[in-house]
Amino acid sequence: MWTCAGSFHVKVCRKREFCEKHTGSNIFSWNACHEAWYCNAMKPAFCLLIPACILVLCPAAVAQDAALASQLARAYGAWRAAMQSGDAKAWAAAITMHRQVTTRNLIVSQRKNWPAAVFEVPLDPPDISSLRLLEADAVGETAHLLFFGRVDMGGGPGVIPESVLMLKFFNERGTWKFDSSKLLRLDDQPEIAQQIKAGGRLDFLDYPEFTPPGKSPPVPKICGIPDHVTGCTFQSLGYQTRMIINGHDYPVMTDHAEKIFVIGGLKNGANEIILEVKPVEIPPEGIRLLQLDFFVLAGKEGRQPVRVFHYEKNDPNLTGTQRLTLTITPEILSKGL
Repeated sequence: MWTCAGSFHVKVCRKREFCEKHTGSNIFSWNACHEAWYCNAMKPAFCLLIPACILVLCPAAVAQDAALASQLARAYGAWRAAMQSGDAKAWAAAITMHRQVTTRNLIVSQRKNWPAAVFEVPLDPPDISSLRLLEADAVGETAHLLFFGRVDMGGGPGVIPESVLMLKFFNERGTWKFDSSKLLRLDDQPEIAQQIKAGGRLDFLDYPEFTPPGKSPPVPKICGIPDHVTGCTFQSLGYQTRMIINGHDYPVMTDHAEKIFVIGGLKNGANEIILEVKPVEIPPEGIRLLQLDFFVLAGKEGRQPVRVFHYEKNDPNLTGTQRLTLTITPEILSKGL
């Protein structure tokens, strides 16, 4: 039921519209390995945005970017070495606090061993020494490195496709730390690979997805060990909705449906769900639906997850804060809804 090639560039134009031709969901997040759970509950979708405008750099800018690239590469190397050695203390020192707490919450929410499960992911952190550096860029307290090549993550035999690898970093107390990575496979976008190999302008580098945001996200609050490992299907069609489950915030969703892993799971007794809802315009033939379904992992081999909560509304006047209570009882767990 239920994861100019060879030189640096400065970005000068970030206002071009999104080009649907290059939209895709073939981006893999290495850190999403920690987000999978027993029933494959969480499959985050990634959107690729791609645009234009490259400026040839002066020597001072090249030197500055080279220094940045060196700092970021060392930060990534420290994290990679910790992953390879299974050193939990070195891992915690090398990764951002945001990613450390996010990873910890995901592991604990699955009732897995923390921090041992950090090192149980099935793929290897890639070696970047043989990859082609496309860009080192920093905005505010955020930065990234972009590479091109055949990114080997130890996924088994076979031809390794050409990809663009993005490594993200946050600056914490004056030190760059590795946060996360994304891998864009170019199987179905050969024009990007050709553009990179040609050594000319790289039109995609100035799209928002390829620009550091400038500010790192807040560190999430630490969750407790759940009574029940839980997933949720969330449909917000014709609405803009923010959801909070037992104090844990989730991204705002507009005209979208998603499978969500519940941080901290559900506890026995009452669980609080807060929905902050705002209707949005829909076409005459459009669908307006706000629907939530929660599923608890049964914990028995071969048994399907049990639906323990259902909420559904299609009122165009539904707006404001909706407070819901999800109560877990032995009867609900045994029979479901």
